[in-house]
Amino acid sequence: MSHPNARPRPATIARVVHDPRRRRLGRGPGGADHHEFKPRDAVCSLTRVTNDGIYPHRDIGETLVNRGDIGVVRESWSFLGEAYYTVEFFARAAVVILRGQEMARAASHGSVRPAP
Repeated sequence: MSHPNARPRPATIARVVHDPRRRRLGRGPGGADHHEFKPRDAVCSLTRVTNDGIYPHRDIGETLVNRGDIGVVRESWSFLGEAYYTVEFFARAAVVILRGQEMARAASHGSVRPAP
């Protein structure tokens, strides 16, 4: 005698698909263990960052960081194979999280690196 299944399996709602053109996963050069920027490095933003509603005390859609603004790396970590950095922009009074490809060294853009 077989018993009927009391709980039917839920239907699949979504599926995670890896797109190799979008990001490189794995270890080694360019992987999760490679951090290009260290804490206290001066960096230049390559993108414009706006508030999507998560940043407190600022209006939604307000520009937090403009392209070309200079900031200082506070910390770095990896998540799902990508390097993320917490960057503080003193002139804009903002602390944002950027990916490695969204910033460059400030010294290459003609600014002076702050003393540690």
